Amino acid sequence: MSFILILRRIIRHASVWLALAALMTLSGCSTIKVVYNNSDDLIYWWLDGYADLQGEQKQFTRDALTDLQRWHRQQQLTEYVALLKRMQAMAPNDITPAQVCAITEDMKISFTGLLRHIEPASAQLSSQLSADQLRSVRKRFDKTNKTWKEDWLDPDTEERLRYRTKQATSRLEDFYGRLDKPQRDALNQWLSTSIFDPALSYAERERRQADTMQTLQRISQEGNTANKQEQAQSLLRGLVDRSFNSPNERYRAYNRELWNENCAGFAKLHNSTTPAQRLHMLQTLKAYEADFKSLMALR
Repeated sequence: MSFILILRRIIRHASVWLALAALMTLSGCSTIKVVYNNSDDLIYWWLDGYADLQGEQKQFTRDALTDLQRWHRQQQLTEYVALLKRMQAMAPNDITPAQVCAITEDMKISFTGLLRHIEPASAQLSSQLSADQLRSVRKRFDKTNKTWKEDWLDPDTEERLRYRTKQATSRLEDFYGRLDKPQRDALNQWLSTSIFDPALSYAERERRQADTMQTLQRISQEGNTANKQEQAQSLLRGLVDRSFNSPNERYRAYNRELWNENCAGFAKLHNSTTPAQRLHMLQTLKAYEADFKSLMALR
């Protein structure tokens, strides 16, 4: 959903990494502050759900997440406020696909910066994972894959389109209020002609998971060498790079085309909205900005 997904990712990334995924089940801008201020605990539970943290890993992870939240509050919330201001300037006007893609790219750059910041702690924790913990990660991947397949691979084309439309409508209405016929028509045209390929997307998902497991296994096998930390960070950096730029040429081409399609689809839908709907979006963006500024004040 491109632009709207970026708006939601701003909310999620403002939680420091993945914690605010929980926010997607909640409503109200003010909820951000509650979840953000507890994001270190939320991320800890998320990580523990994958790796089943043991012994000293528990306190190390909590300390690293506390540091990460402090850094994120001081460094990255200002970037999100700047992005929200740009979106506010765009909201009352017609927009172009290029403007949508530019916002998306800036969020990607910001998220990459966050991953770079947590690289040393991630490498240190990864080097401590046991064989049993790696099996726990693999089992968690398998569990999430089952849910993904049920949502995206198992349904037929019509059912999948209904599911995508329902999701997209909910996301859009969070920002615009109720969608009228012009917006629903634009959304239907966008999604019904989309190149979205769940089989190709799932194959890339599996590739990334296999890459993650291989990388973690290599890190765990490094032993107590003098440059163990440096090697682990290098391996994780490579993993992140391959996640953003798949070695699968076919998927890279597909992803670029889907990216551009979504930028164009959202621009067309936004341009079909009424002044009242654009005002609704503007007010929502300002409310998020106010919440982020409030969070920034809590050093």
